[in-house]
Amino acid sequence: CRIVQRLLKACPPAQVSEITQTLVEAASTLACHMYGHYVVQHLLQFGTEEQRHHLVRCIEQNAVSIGHSTVGGSVLVTALTHAASEDKAWIARAFAQDPQVLLTLAQDRCGHAGVLAMMSVLQDRGDQHIRANLAQRLDTLRESRFGRVIAKRMDEFDAK
Repeated sequence: CRIVQRLLKACPPAQVSEITQTLVEAASTLACHMYGHYVVQHLLQFGTEEQRHHLVRCIEQNAVSIGHSTVGGSVLVTALTHAASEDKAWIARAFAQDPQVLLTLAQDRCGHAGVLAMMSVLQDRGDQHIRANLAQRLDTLRESRFGRVIAKRMDEFDAK
């Protein structure tokens, strides 16, 4: 995966277009792979707008499998950092559909940062689906190290 990342970084886009296209097509599998997720993150950071858009759609369509993956949280955070504003909302809405995925991510070392970012993205749009889903599981969140961060943020928001 490091070799692929270096090729993508060092070679002109025209030279690696076929590799890039194959990677984008396999993104749902790579995003959940122990090493492949680094390549997906690299494409999200340094890929073209079109590649980023395709990756966002892939993440959106595979929210459940990515959310339950041990490395999916890092892919989610990278996508929310580098995607266009509207694409961030699409990602957040996709993950908000499954309360169990939200809970899994909220208790994860990388995933909890993604949950915080999604809460912010949707809050800016007046959408409280993530907060509503997680509010039902506050006791469970408070039992985990990273879940406490989410619970604290929710408490701070409620205090305002």
